[in-house]
Parts: sequence; structure tokens; C-alpha cells
Amino acid sequence: MSKNAGKQNIEVQILGQRMVLKADDDVRHIERLASYVRRKVDEVAAHGPISSQKIAILAALNIADDYFKALDEIREFKRQVAVKSRAMLTTLDR
Repeated sequence: MSKNAGKQNIEVQILGQRMVLKADDDVRHIERLASYVRRKVDEVAAHGPISSQKIAILAALNIADDYFKALDEIREFKRQVAVKSRAMLTTLDR
């Protein structure tokens, strides 16, 4: 079986660059990722004329910021669930 079996090609365009990517199963997932990156790039580019390289770097930093904020939210949610679970177990044990 070939290494690319089951993979689909999908073309995306970001910062005027066309790329053909290989998707394992869900092409919609790649389209969603590309759309998110395009939005972030557009947000940065809207602030004035800067080089494509700087736009890409600033967009990457914004995406990293979103990622780390989401991680923090997940950690806090898990912490709250653990606290509430312990409280409910204590109540049930009584």
C-alpha cells in the first residue's frame, strides 16, 4: 500500500500563496484550518502595509496566543471539575 493511500489533495491559498496539502480523511478540517489562518492573517494585514513575512510571523504569534489561552481555559475547567467532583464525593460519602 502506498504511503499516500487514502489521502486527498486540497488546495489552499494564504497570503497569495497557493499550496496543495494532503488531507488524511476530512478535507473540511483542512479547509477550516486554512480559513482560520486566513482570518488571522487578514486581521494583521488590516493594520497597515507590512511585509508578508511580518504578517505571517504576527499571525503565527496571534494563533499561538489563542492556543495558549485555550489551554489555560481547559486547565481551569478541569480544575473546577475536579474541585466540584471532590465536593460531590464528600457529600455522597456522608
